[in-house]
Amino acid sequence: MAELILHHYPESPFSEKVRAIFGAKGLSWRSLIVPMVMPRPATIALTGGYRRIPVLQVGADIYCDTALIAAYLDDKGAGASLYPAGHRLAAQTLARWIDTELFWTAVALRFQPENMGSFFTDPGSAQAFAEDRANFAQGARVRMHSVEEALALYARFLAEMETQLADGRRYLFGADWSIADFAAYHMLWFIHAGGGMADWLAARPHVSAWMARMRAFGQHSGEVISAEDALAIARSADPLPVDEASDIAAIPPGTTVDAAALDYGVMPTRGTLLRCDTDTIVIRREHTLTGPVNVHFPRHGFGVTRGD
Repeated sequence: MAELILHHYPESPFSEKVRAIFGAKGLSWRSLIVPMVMPRPATIALTGGYRRIPVLQVGADIYCDTALIAAYLDDKGAGASLYPAGHRLAAQTLARWIDTELFWTAVALRFQPENMGSFFTDPGSAQAFAEDRANFAQGARVRMHSVEEALALYARFLAEMETQLADGRRYLFGADWSIADFAAYHMLWFIHAGGGMADWLAARPHVSAWMARMRAFGQHSGEVISAEDALAIARSADPLPVDEASDIAAIPPGTTVDAAALDYGVMPTRGTLLRCDTDTIVIRREHTLTGPVNVHFPRHGFGVTRGD
């Protein structure tokens, strides 16, 4: 297997999700730190228009969205599957709800003045972030949560977690972790990184103990790699072969398409469709800095349209 290269930044909650999976599975990885705001020339050269973080690069194959990154990593490294046979549907459904609905709760809570902590180093960086995310939100199909709504939703979620863990289980669905644990962890990590809501965890001892176990997974750093070296790795590699197929009759393999998220961050990536099925969308694209690359998206939450 080629090296795992994570394009990420330290404050990114979804990046923490992947960093924790790396740690849990004992996987070695390379760390390419990108700016919190655009531009990100090396990463965009690989992904096209897709600008969510993190992105996992494996040679000349680029994996977008943590749902797909987690699925790719599941049979790598050691430890239990992220998708336990007896709880796969429940774990996947909970993880998807957390990554969408609870995410906006986390955003509303994390960016309250009393919970900001050191997220921004100065007022200028805060302004740049606000402007960048306003651009990122164009075309979004989501409803932001008020602070009051976010507090109520989070209180209910923590209460349900506390009850779920009260029987002594180590993880949400039993003795072993699942994708739901890592989804819940990165949201709690983000909400509590500012320090302003510490009493919410202190009042819930079972969640606190679970959080300590999960937090330990995220403490393993990757080996730093430069953007130039990451691009050179993509140029020197060949994308993995893809069994070409499409479940959209009007958009067969070989069609120029735009692939994009359906909810927010809807900027499309244009390329040649290789595969579109119930699990993944794969397109081939090329850039002078990278050579040919395959860009992979999950089917859930993403779509393709003709780009020609």
